Amino acid sequence: MSRLTSTLLFALLALRATAQTQPPSGCDPTWGNTTCLDNPALGTTLDYSFNNTLSEMDPQYFNVTAGASLISFGNDGAEMSILKAGDSVTVSTQFYILEGRAEIVMQAAKGVGIISTIILLSDTLDEIDWEILGGNETHVSNNWYGLGNTSQHNGEYPLLAGAMDTFHNYTIDWNQDRLQWIADGQMVRELKGAGKGLYPQTPSVIRFGIWAAGDPSLPQGTRDWAGGDTDYSKGPFTMKVKSVKITDAATNVTSYTYEDTSGEYKSVKANPGDSKAFLAIHKLTSAQKAAASWSHLSKTAKIAIASSVLGVLLVIIIVYTYVCITQRKKGRAEKAIADREWERHESELMEYKRQMQKGGFAVSHLGSGEVRY
Repeated sequence: MSRLTSTLLFALLALRATAQTQPPSGCDPTWGNTTCLDNPALGTTLDYSFNNTLSEMDPQYFNVTAGASLISFGNDGAEMSILKAGDSVTVSTQFYILEGRAEIVMQAAKGVGIISTIILLSDTLDEIDWEILGGNETHVSNNWYGLGNTSQHNGEYPLLAGAMDTFHNYTIDWNQDRLQWIADGQMVRELKGAGKGLYPQTPSVIRFGIWAAGDPSLPQGTRDWAGGDTDYSKGPFTMKVKSVKITDAATNVTSYTYEDTSGEYKSVKANPGDSKAFLAIHKLTSAQKAAASWSHLSKTAKIAIASSVLGVLLVIIIVYTYVCITQRKKGRAEKAIADREWERHESELMEYKRQMQKGGFAVSHLGSGEVRY
């Protein structure tokens, strides 16, 4: 890398450090803050396509942090545009992944100084990215940082022609042993795992969007890295996203917790259960949701609920037993009355038969209308 390139890259990184000092959740556990909230997990795979039937980014999965009014939907998917100075679009996932795979099928925006990007960013400011420079017709760029240390010079520029003319698949495949950047199914770069600060290793959201690094208000070094000043009169500059596919390496996980302030992989605990994203993606039945909710309860809560249910069942059993006994007694009484009535009828019938045998009743003739007794 030449001295000039290094100087320009350093200027860009300094700018990015200023712009990205805030972690996605607003709380960086390495600052010594032990009250950071858990990171909601994906815990499954989200395979999401954008088309002209949509009117907004689905809030179950995405949060538009900048430029919501600059997003439209058409036959080519989600279209994100820069119309004038100061415009940018950023879409972030509502969930984090800890290792896994992130794919975006996009057509980058064409225009000097315009950057189309997909980024994995953690609360400790670990970062992995693809950045497509709208003025570079032959190469694309990828990069990474550990713990927000933007003094690291980790950018590379693999060959890829036509990034602004057609759709390409940009993939990041990440685990604790190695990190791969893949373009249209071909691995173009691999990074081996290392210690904290030297390798991204903490739960990350996925962001994608468009911004103008060639805006005349930005430092000269940044604008040079981006390919020059952006001429907004040549806009609009539009990035098109056909689909995203994101896989969390962990399953049966509802959130991630930092158990200390080290920012190391081993400090992160995966909490078991079905995440909100998992429930939304798989649209579980009421019974399945109830089972999932039950699995998330503490042992004490489960015992309390079980005791309450058993108490209700006991009351039901007691009431049922009482009703059965009462009905049985009533049935016995009714049977006794019926038996006595039957015996009375039997006695009357026997008496009638005895009278008949004794000639107590005689019929002299039929048909005359006269009967003699």
